Amino acid sequence: MPPTAKARWTRQNFRALIQQELQPSRLIPSLTAGMIAGIFLVVYAVSFGALIFSGELTPFVSTGIGLVLFTAITVSIIVALGSSLPGVLIIPQDGPGVILSLLISAMVTKLSGSATPAALFATAVMAIATTSLLTGVVCFLLGTYRLGNLTRFAPYPVIGGFLSGTGYLIAQSGFSLLSDRFFSFAEINILLQPQLLIRWVPGVIFGLLLLWILRHRDSIFIVPGMVFFGSLIFYVLLFLTQTSIAEAREYGLLLPEFPQGALWRPIEPSLLFQANWQAIGEQLPRIISIMLVTVMMLLLNSTGIELASRQDIDLNQELRAAGLGNILAGLGGGIIGFHGLGLSTLCSVKIGAKSRFVGILAALVCVVILFSGGLAALIPKAVLGGMLVFLGLSFLVEWVYDAWFKLSKADYVLAQIILLVIALVGFLEGVGLGLAIAMVLFVVNYSRTRVAKHILSGTNYRSRVGRSPTEQRALRQEGEQLYILDLQGFLFFGTATTLINQIQQRIQAEQLVSPKFVVLNFQAVTGLDSSAVLGFEKLKQVAQRESFNLLFTHLSPEIAEQIQRSGLIQEDDPTCLIFPDLDRGVEWCENQILSAISWRRKKSLPLVLQMENWFPNSPQIAEIGTYLEELDLAAGDALFREGEAAIALYILEFGQVTVWAQADQQATAKRLQTLGAGSFVGEMEFFSNTAHQTTAIADMPSTIYQMTQTALTHMQAENPQGAIAFQKAMNQLMAERLSQAYQEINQLLD
Repeated sequence: MPPTAKARWTRQNFRALIQQELQPSRLIPSLTAGMIAGIFLVVYAVSFGALIFSGELTPFVSTGIGLVLFTAITVSIIVALGSSLPGVLIIPQDGPGVILSLLISAMVTKLSGSATPAALFATAVMAIATTSLLTGVVCFLLGTYRLGNLTRFAPYPVIGGFLSGTGYLIAQSGFSLLSDRFFSFAEINILLQPQLLIRWVPGVIFGLLLLWILRHRDSIFIVPGMVFFGSLIFYVLLFLTQTSIAEAREYGLLLPEFPQGALWRPIEPSLLFQANWQAIGEQLPRIISIMLVTVMMLLLNSTGIELASRQDIDLNQELRAAGLGNILAGLGGGIIGFHGLGLSTLCSVKIGAKSRFVGILAALVCVVILFSGGLAALIPKAVLGGMLVFLGLSFLVEWVYDAWFKLSKADYVLAQIILLVIALVGFLEGVGLGLAIAMVLFVVNYSRTRVAKHILSGTNYRSRVGRSPTEQRALRQEGEQLYILDLQGFLFFGTATTLINQIQQRIQAEQLVSPKFVVLNFQAVTGLDSSAVLGFEKLKQVAQRESFNLLFTHLSPEIAEQIQRSGLIQEDDPTCLIFPDLDRGVEWCENQILSAISWRRKKSLPLVLQMENWFPNSPQIAEIGTYLEELDLAAGDALFREGEAAIALYILEFGQVTVWAQADQQATAKRLQTLGAGSFVGEMEFFSNTAHQTTAIADMPSTIYQMTQTALTHMQAENPQGAIAFQKAMNQLMAERLSQAYQEINQLLD
């Protein structure tokens, strides 16, 4: 497409998009959602700006609020345009924000007394910018290399404990914002003094009331309405008590007065030289934890938005969009912001504003506040701190109260342990301990799962080698000598120990014959570690002591290499053997069982004598033989091929024939049955009058007799008794094969 045509096409589509968005059915929800989202972002920005720039950084709180507003504006626009789902909104995030406030507080405390206020401010801003930049780069790279789905493997109770711990820290931060003191039960007497009660009680009541209302009512106007009426009641009370705004600030009921004009200015190069980079470097563990928390919360929130909106979302695209937004925010000194689950659900699902313009409109509201700073300072601290108390309590109620009815007891206890450790020790320690406990529980629980998904024996599982009736009876009688374990999953020290104990219990079972062959089928095994290989070495010692063969079947190339390197398989020691699949392994075991029996297999008997197995005490054997035609096949000749009409059934006198599925495709060919002397071939298709579904190939020079449809018709007319005897024998043959199949199916379903 020529450049001019492509540009014209782009302009036309953009014009059509604008016209679509200006339709009242889309414009009104978008404007409503944009205004509400903008108010939310301003409240979040003022709350987190005041939270981070507290204590000795309080003189710079207006600039701190400006930095958070800059994040809201920048990331909102980038995510609104780059998200895979229109209508997604961002917020300056509480989880990373709380850890960031702890990071800043730790630096300021350490540098207090040795650094000027300007140096403290520069260090704080550079720490915030560095954290946002690095986190943005990590998110962008994860999305670029499509690694977003990896974080979904985090254990659910660990996530729950992390969220409840985050809620505790948010509620604690809200209380600190209200009272200007860190919450501690040791200072409860101080907190109950009248001058402090007036600071924190209204905010706590506001948060509790908002939490109660939202748990019983569902309306898009509750939170904006509470903010508006809370602020209105505050100023009505100031009017009634004749309290000026200056006096309210002196009592700690309002934030410090902001300077007139813009709250945010670009980062000055001089801040790079004033910042204490050594202090920032010492906070690297917290910066790394912020990265991990951001990625986890971003993907969790994105998944929640996907479920709430019932629309697919590309997690990798969301990582890229949020990453780019945070990189740009970091260049301006902004904190971390990404997808807000509640805000996106509120505007996109509840209001129905599924438009990219919503995020842009919300950013415009923040722009107005950003460049008219004095307005933000008029929001009461009771409302701001109350919002933080509400957010924290909402997490705590969900993961302490609601989780009791949703989680298993073990998961619930784990989540509460993480909460307690976060509250009493620290955030990183709580999450780390939770992951460690979750891994231990996973190992313990996985070790208890059935490593053998099916347990079989020679009585209910046979190889696909056709046996004579005498051989079949012998294998049924001696079937308990064969013990088959169909393994599954990943094998490690826990599951390997369970497997060894299971085999030893079978060996020691007094009511059963001690097995001579133990077959381990690895078809459903995904892998094994070195401890599992060590377990097999111990199992080999048991096999040598108890005199049984240990067979490994259906090994993947990787597992086969591990087994070979371990030295389990040795040419001069037949204790351990490897076979390509379970069928071949069981065939070898059956041959060993049959070869140990005193009688000899009747391979060289004429067909008439072999037929005595199928027609016992029948005088019609010789007469039936007169209706059979002899065929001689060389090795590799086809008796019949898939798709050919079934014109006859076949009886082997000498030789061997194997029946294959997809015989023409060597990569997928599968042996269905190997048949020897005295066996019938093709009887199912013959009597059902259908085409052959398989291919039969002679493995060696073979003599075969066939009964054609024409010969069977003649026998039915000329020798009815012989035809009845023949039909009875065929019915018995198919009934035995069906019975064997049912036994295998029942065993697999157990």
